[in-house]
Amino acid sequence: MKSVTASVYVEDQFSVPPMCRGSNWGFLVTHGGIVMIDTPMVPRTAVQWRKEIAKKGEIRYIINTHHHVDHVTGNFFFPGPVIAHEGTREGFFAPLAKVAGSERVEEAIRIGQGTMGYIRLLVGEHDPESLPLLDEENYQIKTPSITFSQELTLYVANHTVKLIHQPGHTGGQIGVYLPEEKVFFTGDNFCNGTQPSLAHSFPLEWVESLKQIEAMEIDVVVPGHGETCDRMEVAKFRQFIEKCIEMTRNAIQQGKSKEEAAEVISFEDLYPADRCRRAVHPGLGMQRRNVFRLFEMLSKREK
Repeated sequence: MKSVTASVYVEDQFSVPPMCRGSNWGFLVTHGGIVMIDTPMVPRTAVQWRKEIAKKGEIRYIINTHHHVDHVTGNFFFPGPVIAHEGTREGFFAPLAKVAGSERVEEAIRIGQGTMGYIRLLVGEHDPESLPLLDEENYQIKTPSITFSQELTLYVANHTVKLIHQPGHTGGQIGVYLPEEKVFFTGDNFCNGTQPSLAHSFPLEWVESLKQIEAMEIDVVVPGHGETCDRMEVAKFRQFIEKCIEMTRNAIQQGKSKEEAAEVISFEDLYPADRCRRAVHPGLGMQRRNVFRLFEMLSKREK
């Protein structure tokens, strides 16, 4: 667990090799309680950190940056209500194809059991010893009970927590800004040194959300995946998203169909690939889903 300020702790090693067990998550310690930002995907990790965090205080709130299961599976293991954008709450109840952001969605659909089947698939793959915790503790998906549309501010003791709707990686994506600490949690709107899924993205809004982050007074950026860094890395990632948009828009203007565009466009070499996946991400299947999504979203804007 990395202490990035006197009050903010981040786990950013599970999302990179050799651990590769989900996304980043962290928490803010205050005299009025603890605020968590996302939760561990691996149940054994969640149970371990539930004990450790309890030594620092009571968890007041859990914040989910979006609905993908690598950020929310651990919600169940921690006390406190879950706060998220209203679009993120909707994502918890959506069909699996809208919940699963990875290339594993087709496999998970074949297995069945909806989102729970998908969670069992990922947990079993990353940490099989955690599977009994999905049964022994009567596990269920803990959904947001507090939602907002644009911005929400929490005042916890002498700390401020600003939740800002920043559509991009998903429609309900939020950023979490801790102004006293100058720390910003981006969720998967920014992944440092690794490509995210674009399968649920809003590409043009994504670019604007990244520009907003770049303009803020921030010392430490906590990405959804990859190691903590500064704002300069966010700019590099924005340029990657902009290049993806440019390549897809060119295919549209050339009159290519969605399928034709997916055959000729590759984002593989634009930004480092994710080496934490079972097969290197994006891979062929994920690459096609990424291009399909950008093509569909950009085509709507061109009409």
